[in-house]
Amino acid sequence: TPVAELERLSRLHDLLFGETPREEWLDVDEQLAAELRERLDRLGYEGRSLQEAFVQWAGTQNLEERVEGIDRLDPVVLAELRRR
Repeated sequence: TPVAELERLSRLHDLLFGETPREEWLDVDEQLAAELRERLDRLGYEGRSLQEAFVQWAGTQNLEERVEGIDRLDPVVLAELRRR
């Protein structure tokens, strides 16, 4: 199924190398920070600061190019974290 494989590779390329315009990034408020903390804890990143846990997780997913701290968040990265 070459067409399906090409679509899969295209989605993967967009995930890893795409860029979301900064004006579409989300502000991380207390509610979103709590969600991030909960999801990262469930993935085994408990015991670390939220920023450290998030950056480490993003690095293991090869999404570090889409992360610039924890104050604002690329919605693509958030969707990937929620998917996990």
